[in-house]
Amino acid sequence: MSTISERAQQRVARQRPKPQYIARAKVGNGWVNIGAAWPLRSGEDGLSLKLTSIPIGFDGRFVLLPPLGNEEHPDDTGDDAAGNPEPPPRTRRRRGEGEDVPA
Repeated sequence: MSTISERAQQRVARQRPKPQYIARAKVGNGWVNIGAAWPLRSGEDGLSLKLTSIPIGFDGRFVLLPPLGNEEHPDDTGDDAAGNPEPPPRTRRRRGEGEDVPA
């Protein structure tokens, strides 16, 4: 059985694929990054898309463009190719005496 710290080290050591495309939406006079797309891990034709933000005034239209050479997308290391976010690390805290359990 592995310990929590061993699993955390394995998670850090695992390389995440870079997105093949960056999702961008036109907002006002400029473009805003709203997500990223990766090829399906199964190897089938298609993309897994994750939208990380929805701009105010967004009409639902966006484009998928290759990443720029100098661009780092925030999801480059946070998602796997299936588009499933990696859960944040859990923290535990002990309840004090007489502390109620939230409903």
